[in-house]
Amino acid sequence: MSLIHRYILKNVFLSCLASVAMFAFLLLTLSVVKDMLNLLAEGQLTFRAFFKLTWLLFPFVFVYALPMGFITGVLLTMGRLSAENEITSFRAAGISIIRLSSSVLVLAILGTAASLTVNFYYGPLAKTEYRHELKSTIQTNPLGFIVERTFVKDFPGTVIYVGKKEGELLRDIWIWKFNDAGRVTQFSRAESGRFRFIEGSADLELAAENVAIEVRDAIDPENFRSKDFIPVSLGSAPFSFSLAAILGEETQQRKLSWMTFDELRLEIGNWQGIMDTATGERQAEAEANHLQAKMVFHKNFAMGFAVLSFACIAVPLGLKTSRKETSANLGLGVGMGLLYYFVMISIGWLQGLPQIRPELLYWIPNVAFQGIGGWLFVRLDHGRKQAA
Repeated sequence: MSLIHRYILKNVFLSCLASVAMFAFLLLTLSVVKDMLNLLAEGQLTFRAFFKLTWLLFPFVFVYALPMGFITGVLLTMGRLSAENEITSFRAAGISIIRLSSSVLVLAILGTAASLTVNFYYGPLAKTEYRHELKSTIQTNPLGFIVERTFVKDFPGTVIYVGKKEGELLRDIWIWKFNDAGRVTQFSRAESGRFRFIEGSADLELAAENVAIEVRDAIDPENFRSKDFIPVSLGSAPFSFSLAAILGEETQQRKLSWMTFDELRLEIGNWQGIMDTATGERQAEAEANHLQAKMVFHKNFAMGFAVLSFACIAVPLGLKTSRKETSANLGLGVGMGLLYYFVMISIGWLQGLPQIRPELLYWIPNVAFQGIGGWLFVRLDHGRKQAA
């Protein structure tokens, strides 16, 4: 490798490393605030579990931080080199843009390999372990969701108030259930109760004793004279509270996004075999599941090549804009990254149209970015190959 290539590689690598670290920190912070900070503040997670779960989020944020950081780092470096006329000097010495960019493209290929490895191996394993760790923590301490003399709103459509906690025993329990309009449709009060985690589900169950329940009119909940207003007194009653918003929905099968490369291929093959032999509703179900598995497989593959696609367009674009301003290049990189991911998300909405092969549409952003990048390369070199 020549001195020029080492010089460009060093500058691009350092800029990309800083940009990836910045995006990883931002995405990790957003994920922690969204999913775990409230649980930690309310005592539902121990510090040990909090830090372990945070570590397990790294593969998830890496998938998005690496392409975003790479395109930003390349734009920053190539824009600065061009603005300071270093690229002009290299070209005057007979070095073509493509030769100057070769070290960047090699780095992009290594980044693509790392991204694919995370997408198909470390990412699925981390997602699986993350959910199991969170579920285990909640299962070990289900009372962590309950704070004395506090209105607990962690469960969708439900508010719980507990007057006192005596070990695992809860006393003076108030439960309000709300409809979509925010009106109380059921009010319950229990003298005492105990929480337990329901195995094979994403629910907590409260076994309540000495319960008074008001089942209200669904249309007019405040009308206590309605024939649908039913007060009930029970010696004991179970109440279930969904944790799906925190743990995700519990299913019999593993989620496709939690599967590794080999597991996805096996899943696709299994549904293909059922499609070939089944008929009627079973065949229709197999076709839908087969398409869903293929879409996850192609999406993971296509997103792994985002690093290379971003590099192909970032190098000539950085040279063309010739800007040293960090904010301008940062904004351009973020804008292009968001456009890429918006298109990827939009393609997922086409799952109900198998006739248009939506799994293959995931490759359109990569083809578009690489095609535009190639065209810009040709424009910068004026269509002429120059000797190295």
